[in-house]
Amino acid sequence: MAQKGSATKVTMDIVGFILHLLLNIIFYAVVIFAIYKVGITVKDFCFQVFGNTTMDAEPGINVEIVIKEGASTMEVASALEMNRIIPNRYSFFLKVQLLKHKILAGTYLLNTSMTYDEILEQITNYANAIVVEEE
Repeated sequence: MAQKGSATKVTMDIVGFILHLLLNIIFYAVVIFAIYKVGITVKDFCFQVFGNTTMDAEPGINVEIVIKEGASTMEVASALEMNRIIPNRYSFFLKVQLLKHKILAGTYLLNTSMTYDEILEQITNYANAIVVEEE
């Protein structure tokens, strides 16, 4: 009878060890996957801010954007994202803040194949506006 109890204890110890090992493997796999996904997201975001990202390849689609007087940078970035001119409003907002550009009111013709720098070149110069908003 004593042998049956010790055999059961050994079996339970082995099963416990195997379960503990499997749970550790699953936990570390989830952690590694999460780190990988965060890394990809950060890389993509940084490329959007510092690289030459566009929504579409050439020739793209022309879109008229109206920027009202007093519109915030985030409002402009949101409008650009909603019109599928930029992929991410937060990366555009950060780029504008880092470069200290002043977005000017007016109506601009932008293209979905333009980079952030080309878009900023357009919307920070009254000469590029189709219609200039009255102040």
